[in-house]
Formats: sequence, C-alpha cells, structure tokens
Amino acid sequence: MNLIYLAKPIYGGWVTFTAHLALKYKYPLYKISNRSEKFKRKFGYSVNYQNQDADVISNLQHKEKFFITCCDKNYYKFLHLFQDGTHIVIHDPTEVTGKKALPLLDHLKRFNVITIRPGMSKYLFDNHDILATYKPHPFFKYKIKEAPKLDVVAISRVDFDKHTDIIIKANNLLLDNDENSTVVDIYGAKNDLYCYHKLTIEQELNLQDYYKGNFKKDFNELNNILAPAKYSVDLSAIKNDGGGTQYTFLEAIYQGAILILNKKWITEDSIFIDKVNCLVVENENDIYNILRSDVDYSPIRHEAYKLLIPHLIVQY
Repeated sequence: MNLIYLAKPIYGGWVTFTAHLALKYKYPLYKISNRSEKFKRKFGYSVNYQNQDADVISNLQHKEKFFITCCDKNYYKFLHLFQDGTHIVIHDPTEVTGKKALPLLDHLKRFNVITIRPGMSKYLFDNHDILATYKPHPFFKYKIKEAPKLDVVAISRVDFDKHTDIIIKANNLLLDNDENSTVVDIYGAKNDLYCYHKLTIEQELNLQDYYKGNFKKDFNELNNILAPAKYSVDLSAIKNDGGGTQYTFLEAIYQGAILILNKKWITEDSIFIDKVNCLVVENENDIYNILRSDVDYSPIRHEAYKLLIPHLIVQY
C-alpha cells in the first residue's frame, strides 16, 4: 500500500494521521509535485515522503494500491488519476461542505471512503448519500519518558475551533486569585486572524503571557511537553465532528495526562464520560475550579487508557 498526501497544510490532524499511519504500518508516502524526485523529503514525526509528478503517480497506482490520507481543493484536479475503489479518508464535515467540495463529492461516490469518527460516517450518508467505513485513528506507540506530573498544557492549534480564548480567561482567573498558581501553558501553531480579531481586538486578551510557541512535528518534542503534564486542556469543537476522538486527545492519554475537554465535544454516543475518563468543562470558571481543586482525579488516567486500545489494534 502507498500513502499519498493530497493537501497543502504542513501542521494539524491531517499531517498527524498520515504520520501515524505511515509509521504504524511502514507504508511509503508520496506527494504530487511538478517534477519527480529521486530523494526523499522530511514530512514530520520521522516520516519521509517522495515527490512524484502526476504521470508517475498514475503509472504507480496501476501496480500498487494508493491510500489518499486527505485531500484539499488544491488537489481535486488529480483525483481522476486514481482508480475506482481507491481508499480515501474524510476527517471532518468542513471537507465536504459548500460548492467548493462538489468535485471531491463526485469522486467519493466511486472511492472506498473511510472516516475516523463514527459521527462522520453518519454525516456523509445523511447529507450526501455516501457510504463510508468507520475506523479509529491509527496510533503509533512512540517512545515516551516518565516525569513528575506537575504541568498543565494545551497542545492544539491556537484557533477559532480550539477556543483558546477560554483557556486564556481561565489563566487570568487563576493568577487573579493567586499569582503563584499553575496556569495552562499554551503550545501550537497560531492562526493570526484568530489571534488578532478574536483575542486582541474583540476581547483584549494577551496570548503572549501564556504562549510557549509552536513545536516541531517531532515525537521527542511532543514527549518533552506531555511527559510532565498532569492535565491537557483541549477545547476543540467542530460542528458535527463529535462522537470520536482526535490525536491531541490520544497523545495526552498515551502520556498519562488527564484530559480536560469542551462540553460541546460530548454527544449522546460519546466515548468520553465526565469524571470517568476525562473532565468536561463549559467555560473558564470550570477550568479554574478543576485546577484549584484538591480532588484526586488520577483514576481517570487508567480509564482513559482503555480508549486508546482500539487505536493500537486497528488495521488499515
């Protein structure tokens, strides 16, 4: 099986999914470029890829199956190269929403569509009459180290759908109450539009007070952040995107950090249960109360790890 990454983003869930899939099953990774290259380039997380032009990819896919790990509008023009029954992953509703997605939807009807959240399979069928197979995110067990659990971190992007503003407000509350309080250290790639309009102009929040910067697409660096983390705050919420999980959740669970999740993520059929395998919050006051509490939430770690097992044994 050959993997092919048909998208522009160099950070985020698409990249992480592709890396875990490549590492877990030792699949080679390709991208389509204007020219073919004999050497390999760094993709991230110790994964390399090879650029090939469209003609080479077209010829290769007649010999070995291709697995499209993601596809954005910049690469729709290449979808005709792939045979009927080609595997493709659809990650969230934004990929199949609006007129811009019509070329992709046309091809999905002849591809073998896979989703990594059960709610997404239902969404595709209800809205586009497309049958899809749900498979959990594949998870590659990278090497981790042990460290005292003292920190609180957020490792998602700084963006609209990550609700970083709520985390900043919680930090402000903590420091207003006690200037020596442990606050949430914020990591991740920044959406400049969100930072300027939502944080600076609209709410006058100072991200830089708590921002620790972006981190490389490297498991060692991720390990350095999560190993000492007692809590991982992740307020991600995308409409129609619940009922499953994502890599920032799985990485935190894998490294023994207790997840603090957005209430919007929890649906009727959610695998997450408040105070059983995670802690659910709705606003900055809820985060404040958890971080100031003396309650021992450590049993949550064991229950949460059970959620990781399907991602360790899934076959792609």
